[in-house]
Amino acid sequence: MELRHLRYFIAVADELSFTRAAERLGTAQPSLSQQIRDLEEEIGTPLFTRTRRKVELTEAGRAFRSDAQLVVEQAARAVAHARRIGERSRATITIGFVPAAEVQIFPAILPRLRMEYPEINVELRSLLTYEQESLLTVGGIDVAFMRGPIDAAVFESEVVLEEPMMVILPASHRLAQCEEIAPEQLDGETFVATDPLAAGQVHKVVEAYFEAYGIRPRTAQIANNILLNLNLIGMGLGLGLLPAYTASLINRSSCARPLAGEAPVIPLYMVWRRGEHTPELEALLTIAREQLLTRAQMGERKSAR
Repeated sequence: MELRHLRYFIAVADELSFTRAAERLGTAQPSLSQQIRDLEEEIGTPLFTRTRRKVELTEAGRAFRSDAQLVVEQAARAVAHARRIGERSRATITIGFVPAAEVQIFPAILPRLRMEYPEINVELRSLLTYEQESLLTVGGIDVAFMRGPIDAAVFESEVVLEEPMMVILPASHRLAQCEEIAPEQLDGETFVATDPLAAGQVHKVVEAYFEAYGIRPRTAQIANNILLNLNLIGMGLGLGLLPAYTASLINRSSCARPLAGEAPVIPLYMVWRRGEHTPELEALLTIAREQLLTRAQMGERKSAR
Protein backbone atom coordinates (compact mmCIF):
# COMPACT_ATOMS: atom_id res chain seq x y z
CA MET A 1 0.00 0.00 0.00
CA GLU A 2 1.39 3.39 -1.03
CA LEU A 3 0.53 6.88 0.13
CA ARG A 4 -1.01 7.66 -3.25
CA HIS A 5 -3.58 4.87 -2.70
CA LEU A 6 -4.72 6.65 0.45
CA ARG A 7 -4.95 9.99 -1.35
CA TYR A 8 -7.00 8.40 -4.14
CA PHE A 9 -9.30 6.73 -1.63
CA ILE A 10 -9.84 9.98 0.33
CA ALA A 11 -10.70 11.86 -2.86
CA VAL A 12 -13.36 9.29 -3.83
CA ALA A 13 -14.66 9.21 -0.25
CA ASP A 14 -14.98 13.01 -0.24
CA GLU A 15 -16.62 13.28 -3.66
CA LEU A 16 -18.59 9.98 -3.64
CA SER A 17 -18.02 10.09 -7.38
CA PHE A 18 -15.19 8.50 -9.36
CA THR A 19 -15.64 11.11 -12.10
CA ARG A 20 -15.33 14.12 -9.80
CA ALA A 21 -12.49 12.50 -7.81
CA ALA A 22 -10.55 11.84 -11.03
CA GLU A 23 -10.96 15.50 -12.04
CA ARG A 24 -9.81 16.66 -8.62
CA LEU A 25 -6.74 14.43 -8.77
CA GLY A 26 -5.99 15.19 -12.40
CA THR A 27 -5.99 11.53 -13.38
CA ALA A 28 -8.00 9.29 -15.66
CA GLN A 29 -11.13 7.68 -14.19
CA PRO A 30 -10.28 4.10 -15.29
CA SER A 31 -6.88 4.40 -13.63
CA LEU A 32 -8.47 5.73 -10.44
CA SER A 33 -11.00 2.88 -10.37
CA GLN A 34 -8.19 0.35 -10.76
CA GLN A 35 -6.20 1.92 -7.93
CA ILE A 36 -9.22 1.67 -5.60
CA ARG A 37 -9.80 -1.98 -6.59
CA ASP A 38 -6.14 -2.73 -5.85
CA LEU A 39 -6.51 -1.08 -2.44
CA GLU A 40 -9.64 -3.08 -1.64
CA GLU A 41 -7.94 -6.31 -2.66
CA GLU A 42 -4.95 -5.53 -0.43
CA ILE A 43 -7.20 -4.72 2.53
CA GLY A 44 -9.42 -7.71 1.81
CA THR A 45 -12.81 -6.00 1.97
CA PRO A 46 -14.85 -3.55 -0.14
CA LEU A 47 -14.55 0.10 0.83
CA PHE A 48 -17.32 1.36 -1.48
CA THR A 49 -20.64 0.09 -2.75
CA ARG A 50 -21.12 1.10 -6.37
CA THR A 51 -24.29 1.36 -8.42
CA ARG A 52 -25.00 3.19 -11.64
CA ARG A 53 -26.56 6.03 -9.66
CA LYS A 54 -24.28 6.48 -6.68
CA VAL A 55 -21.14 5.56 -4.78
CA GLU A 56 -21.25 5.04 -1.02
CA LEU A 57 -18.77 4.12 1.67
CA THR A 58 -19.18 0.74 3.32
CA GLU A 59 -18.89 0.47 7.07
CA ALA A 60 -15.30 -0.66 6.60
CA GLY A 61 -14.74 2.27 4.23
CA ARG A 62 -15.98 4.77 6.83
CA ALA A 63 -13.63 3.33 9.43
CA PHE A 64 -10.75 3.31 6.97
CA ARG A 65 -11.50 6.92 5.95
CA SER A 66 -10.67 8.31 9.41
CA ASP A 67 -7.42 6.40 9.74
CA ALA A 68 -6.33 7.15 6.16
CA GLN A 69 -6.82 10.87 6.72
CA LEU A 70 -4.61 10.74 9.82
CA VAL A 71 -1.86 8.94 7.90
CA VAL A 72 -1.92 11.47 5.05
CA GLU A 73 -1.89 14.41 7.44
CA GLN A 74 0.98 12.90 9.44
CA ALA A 75 2.96 12.36 6.24
CA ALA A 76 2.42 16.01 5.28
CA ARG A 77 3.61 17.11 8.74
CA ALA A 78 6.70 14.91 8.41
CA VAL A 79 7.56 16.48 5.04
CA ALA A 80 7.06 20.02 6.39
CA HIS A 81 9.16 19.25 9.48
CA ALA A 82 12.03 17.86 7.40
CA ARG A 83 11.85 20.85 5.07
CA ARG A 84 12.05 23.31 7.99
CA ILE A 85 15.06 21.48 9.43
CA GLY A 86 16.71 21.50 6.02
CA GLU A 87 16.16 25.23 5.61
CA ARG A 88 17.57 25.95 9.06
CA SER A 89 20.65 23.90 8.25
CA ARG A 90 21.41 26.03 5.19
CA ALA A 91 24.33 28.36 5.59
CA THR A 92 22.96 31.72 6.74
CA ILE A 93 24.56 35.14 6.89
CA THR A 94 22.78 37.88 8.82
CA ILE A 95 23.57 41.38 7.58
CA GLY A 96 22.90 44.62 9.43
CA PHE A 97 22.82 47.81 7.43
CA VAL A 98 22.15 51.54 7.34
CA PRO A 99 20.21 53.09 4.42
CA ALA A 100 23.36 54.04 2.47
CA ALA A 101 24.16 50.35 2.00
CA GLU A 102 20.60 49.58 0.94
CA VAL A 103 20.76 52.25 -1.77
CA GLN A 104 24.40 52.17 -2.91
CA ILE A 105 25.83 48.72 -2.08
CA PHE A 106 23.18 46.01 -1.99
CA PRO A 107 21.89 46.42 -5.56
CA ALA A 108 25.39 45.57 -6.78
CA ILE A 109 26.31 42.69 -4.46
CA LEU A 110 23.18 40.87 -3.27
CA PRO A 111 21.93 39.71 -6.70
CA ARG A 112 25.42 38.31 -7.41
CA LEU A 113 25.55 36.61 -4.01
CA ARG A 114 22.18 34.94 -4.63
CA MET A 115 23.16 33.88 -8.16
CA GLU A 116 26.68 32.62 -7.42
CA TYR A 117 26.00 31.15 -3.96
CA PRO A 118 22.36 29.98 -3.99
CA GLU A 119 23.05 27.75 -0.98
CA ILE A 120 23.57 30.81 1.25
CA ASN A 121 20.49 32.14 3.00
CA VAL A 122 20.68 35.93 3.51
CA GLU A 123 18.88 37.68 6.36
CA LEU A 124 18.79 41.49 6.30
CA ARG A 125 18.26 43.77 9.30
CA SER A 126 17.90 47.54 9.01
CA LEU A 127 19.63 48.96 12.10
CA LEU A 128 21.25 52.12 13.37
CA THR A 129 25.04 52.04 13.59
CA TYR A 130 25.17 51.73 17.38
CA GLU A 131 22.62 48.88 17.22
CA GLN A 132 24.74 47.06 14.66
CA GLU A 133 27.85 47.45 16.78
CA SER A 134 26.10 45.93 19.81
CA LEU A 135 24.60 43.01 17.88
CA LEU A 136 27.82 42.31 16.00
CA THR A 137 29.69 42.07 19.30
CA VAL A 138 27.37 39.38 20.71
CA GLY A 139 26.82 37.49 17.45
CA GLY A 140 23.33 38.79 16.73
CA ILE A 141 24.45 39.69 13.21
CA ASP A 142 27.40 38.40 11.17
CA VAL A 143 28.26 41.47 9.11
CA ALA A 144 27.51 45.17 9.51
CA PHE A 145 27.36 47.91 6.92
CA MET A 146 27.76 50.85 9.26
CA ARG A 147 29.35 54.21 9.92
CA GLY A 148 32.49 54.68 11.99
CA PRO A 149 34.36 54.88 14.17
CA ILE A 150 35.32 51.19 14.18
CA ASP A 151 36.83 49.46 17.23
CA ALA A 152 39.85 47.80 15.58
CA ALA A 153 40.53 45.68 18.65
CA VAL A 154 37.19 43.91 18.26
CA PHE A 155 36.34 44.21 14.58
CA GLU A 156 37.87 43.95 11.14
CA SER A 157 36.56 46.34 8.51
CA GLU A 158 36.89 47.63 4.97
CA VAL A 159 35.62 50.86 3.48
CA VAL A 160 33.00 50.00 0.86
CA LEU A 161 31.77 53.50 0.03
CA GLU A 162 33.04 57.06 0.32
CA GLU A 163 30.62 59.78 -0.63
CA PRO A 164 30.60 63.56 -0.29
CA MET A 165 28.12 65.43 1.82
CA MET A 166 25.56 67.47 -0.12
CA VAL A 167 23.09 70.19 0.69
CA ILE A 168 19.49 68.95 0.55
CA LEU A 169 17.03 71.83 0.54
CA PRO A 170 13.42 72.68 -0.26
CA ALA A 171 12.91 73.22 -3.99
CA SER A 172 11.40 76.63 -3.18
CA HIS A 173 14.45 77.82 -1.22
CA ARG A 174 16.41 80.72 -2.73
CA LEU A 175 19.65 78.65 -2.70
CA ALA A 176 18.00 76.09 -4.97
CA GLN A 177 18.85 78.46 -7.84
CA CYS A 178 22.57 77.88 -7.25
CA GLU A 179 24.51 75.18 -9.11
CA GLU A 180 26.68 74.72 -6.03
CA ILE A 181 26.58 76.20 -2.56
CA ALA A 182 29.51 77.88 -0.85
CA PRO A 183 30.06 77.49 2.91
CA GLU A 184 29.38 81.17 3.63
CA GLN A 185 25.92 80.85 2.03
CA LEU A 186 24.94 78.41 4.76
CA ASP A 187 25.74 80.75 7.63
CA GLY A 188 22.58 81.60 9.58
CA GLU A 189 20.39 79.20 7.62
CA THR A 190 17.82 77.00 9.34
CA PHE A 191 18.70 73.29 9.35
CA VAL A 192 17.04 69.97 10.05
CA ALA A 193 19.80 68.30 12.05
CA THR A 194 20.58 64.61 12.47
CA ASP A 195 20.23 62.98 15.87
CA PRO A 196 23.76 62.34 17.29
CA LEU A 197 22.64 58.96 18.67
CA ALA A 198 20.96 57.76 15.48
CA ALA A 199 23.53 59.12 13.00
CA GLY A 200 26.64 59.76 15.08
CA GLN A 201 29.28 60.07 12.38
CA VAL A 202 27.04 62.06 10.04
CA HIS A 203 26.36 64.47 12.90
CA LYS A 204 30.08 64.78 13.73
CA VAL A 205 31.09 65.36 10.10
CA VAL A 206 28.50 68.14 9.76
CA GLU A 207 29.51 69.76 13.06
CA ALA A 208 33.18 69.69 12.02
CA TYR A 209 32.36 71.28 8.66
CA PHE A 210 30.33 74.03 10.29
CA GLU A 211 33.12 74.73 12.78
CA ALA A 212 35.83 74.77 10.09
CA TYR A 213 34.01 77.42 8.06
CA GLY A 214 32.48 79.39 10.93
CA ILE A 215 28.93 78.46 9.91
CA ARG A 216 26.34 79.28 12.59
CA PRO A 217 23.23 77.21 11.79
CA ARG A 218 19.82 77.54 13.37
CA THR A 219 18.32 74.17 14.23
CA ALA A 220 14.60 73.84 13.52
CA GLN A 221 14.26 70.13 14.19
CA ILE A 222 16.35 67.09 15.03
CA ALA A 223 15.49 63.94 13.04
CA ASN A 224 16.34 60.44 14.22
CA ASN A 225 16.33 58.83 10.76
CA ILE A 226 17.23 59.87 7.23
CA LEU A 227 13.73 59.60 5.81
CA LEU A 228 12.43 61.94 8.50
CA ASN A 229 15.25 64.34 7.64
CA LEU A 230 14.19 64.34 3.99
CA ASN A 231 10.49 64.62 4.75
CA LEU A 232 11.00 67.60 7.05
CA ILE A 233 13.23 69.29 4.48
CA GLY A 234 10.58 68.68 1.81
CA MET A 235 8.03 70.36 4.08
CA GLY A 236 10.20 73.49 4.08
CA LEU A 237 11.37 73.27 7.70
CA GLY A 238 15.01 73.77 6.80
CA LEU A 239 18.11 72.55 4.96
CA GLY A 240 20.12 69.41 5.53
CA LEU A 241 23.76 68.49 5.04
CA LEU A 242 23.54 64.78 4.22
CA PRO A 243 25.45 61.98 2.44
CA ALA A 244 25.16 62.07 -1.36
CA TYR A 245 23.06 58.87 -1.59
CA THR A 246 20.10 60.76 -0.10
CA ALA A 247 19.79 62.75 -3.35
CA SER A 248 18.31 59.61 -4.93
CA LEU A 249 15.56 59.49 -2.28
CA ILE A 250 14.15 63.01 -2.54
CA ASN A 251 10.95 63.97 -4.36
CA ARG A 252 10.03 67.09 -6.30
CA SER A 253 9.55 69.13 -3.12
CA SER A 254 13.32 69.01 -2.50
CA CYS A 255 16.56 69.26 -4.44
CA ALA A 256 20.23 68.44 -3.89
CA ARG A 257 23.19 70.75 -4.51
CA PRO A 258 26.93 70.03 -4.17
CA LEU A 259 29.10 72.05 -1.84
CA ALA A 260 31.58 74.40 -3.46
CA GLY A 261 35.21 73.59 -2.82
CA GLU A 262 36.28 70.50 -0.90
CA ALA A 263 33.18 68.85 0.51
CA PRO A 264 33.50 66.61 3.57
CA VAL A 265 33.44 62.90 2.74
CA ILE A 266 31.81 60.23 4.89
CA PRO A 267 32.82 56.55 4.66
CA LEU A 268 30.65 53.47 4.97
CA TYR A 269 32.30 50.35 6.37
CA MET A 270 31.71 46.64 6.00
CA VAL A 271 32.50 45.24 9.46
CA TRP A 272 32.81 41.76 10.98
CA ARG A 273 34.14 40.21 14.18
CA ARG A 274 37.91 39.96 14.30
CA GLY A 275 39.20 36.49 13.47
CA GLU A 276 35.90 35.16 12.13
CA HIS A 277 36.09 34.21 8.45
CA THR A 278 33.24 31.87 7.58
CA PRO A 279 32.73 30.71 3.98
CA GLU A 280 29.61 32.88 3.81
CA LEU A 281 31.55 35.97 4.92
CA GLU A 282 34.34 35.24 2.45
CA ALA A 283 31.80 34.95 -0.38
CA LEU A 284 30.29 38.31 0.54
CA LEU A 285 33.72 39.93 0.90
CA THR A 286 34.89 38.61 -2.46
CA ILE A 287 31.87 40.00 -4.28
CA ALA A 288 32.03 43.34 -2.45
CA ARG A 289 35.73 43.75 -3.29
CA GLU A 290 35.15 42.91 -6.95
CA GLN A 291 32.31 45.42 -7.18
CA LEU A 292 34.46 48.10 -5.52
CA LEU A 293 37.27 47.43 -7.98
CA THR A 294 34.83 47.69 -10.89
CA ARG A 295 33.44 50.95 -9.52
CA ALA A 296 36.95 52.38 -9.07
CA GLN A 297 37.92 51.42 -12.62
CA MET A 298 34.81 53.08 -14.00
CA GLY A 299 35.63 56.19 -12.01
CA GLU A 300 39.17 56.27 -13.45
CA ARG A 301 37.85 55.96 -17.00
CA LYS A 302 35.45 58.87 -16.41
CA SER A 303 38.30 60.99 -14.98
CA ALA A 304 40.47 60.19 -18.00
CA ARG A 305 37.84 61.62 -20.34
